[in-house]
Amino acid sequence: MHSTAPAPPPALRAILLATLGAVLFSSTFLLNRLMATTGGFWVWTAVLRYVYTALLLTSWLLVRRQWHGFWQFWRNSWRVWVLWGSVGIGLFYSLLAIAAQFSPAWLIAGSFQLVLLSGILLTPVIYSDHRAKLNLRALSRAGLVVLGVLLMQAENLLRGVSGRASLGFGMVVVATFLYPLANRNVLVYLETAPVRVSATQMVLGLAMGSLPFWALLSVWGMLTGPGPTPSQWGYTLVVALLAGVLATGLFYYALALAGQNATLLGAVEGTQAVELLATVALEVTLLGAPFPSLTS
Repeated sequence: MHSTAPAPPPALRAILLATLGAVLFSSTFLLNRLMATTGGFWVWTAVLRYVYTALLLTSWLLVRRQWHGFWQFWRNSWRVWVLWGSVGIGLFYSLLAIAAQFSPAWLIAGSFQLVLLSGILLTPVIYSDHRAKLNLRALSRAGLVVLGVLLMQAENLLRGVSGRASLGFGMVVVATFLYPLANRNVLVYLETAPVRVSATQMVLGLAMGSLPFWALLSVWGMLTGPGPTPSQWGYTLVVALLAGVLATGLFYYALALAGQNATLLGAVEGTQAVELLATVALEVTLLGAPFPSLTS
C-alpha cells in the first residue's frame, strides 16, 4: 500500500507557482537589456516576443484540441481582449522595452516591484464588491517596497538625476499600474464568463488582443528605425518561451487560485520581488555587470 503526500493548500500552491514564475520572468529584464546594449531596436524586442507568444500558445491549444472552443469565446468577447491586451501587454511591455535602454536589468527589475503598491491602490477602481476596500495594512507594508526602490535609486539622486534615468524610471512606474489594471479587469470579466478559461488560454487571449497594437507599432518601427537584428530573433523567442508562456501562465494560474481573496492576490503579486534577486544574480554572472552598490 502506497501513501501519497497531501497536496499543498491552494494558498501555498499559489505562492510557490507565482515564485517560480517570477524566476522565469527575470529573463525578460536580462535579455531586454542585452538586446538594448547590442543595437536592437526596442520595437522589435517588444513586437517579436508577443508574436512568438501567440504562435506558441496557439500551437499548444491546437495540439490539445482546445482551440475551437477558445476561439469561439474569444471571438464573441474580442473587445475585452483587445482593450486589456493593448493596455496590459502592448503599452506595458513597450514601456519596459524602452526603459531597458536607460538602466541595467536589475534596476528595472527592482523598480518594477512598485507593482505591489500599484495593485493595492487600484483595488477601489477595479472592484465593485468587498474587494474594493483599500487594505491599509497591506498599503503600509507596500510602503517598504517604495522605500526600497528609492534606496536603489539613491546613487542617481546623489549624482544628480539625468533625464534618461528619470524617463526610464517613470516608464517603469507607469508600467506597474498597467499590468495589474489589465490582469485584474480580465479576471473580473472571466468571473461571469459563460465558459471556464484556463491560465494558458488567458495568456493567449491577451496576447491575441495585443496583436493590433503590435501591428501598428511594427509599421511605425519599419518607417522610423532598423529592422530586427539576428540576435533579436533568437532572444525574443527565448523570452517568449520562458516569460511569455511559462512564467505568465504560472502567474495567471496562481491568480486564479487566489480567486476573490484580495489579500492572497496581493501576496501572489508580491512574489514578483523574486525577479530582482534572480535578475541581479544572472546579470552579474552571465553579462558581467557590476554588482549593485551596498546601498542599492
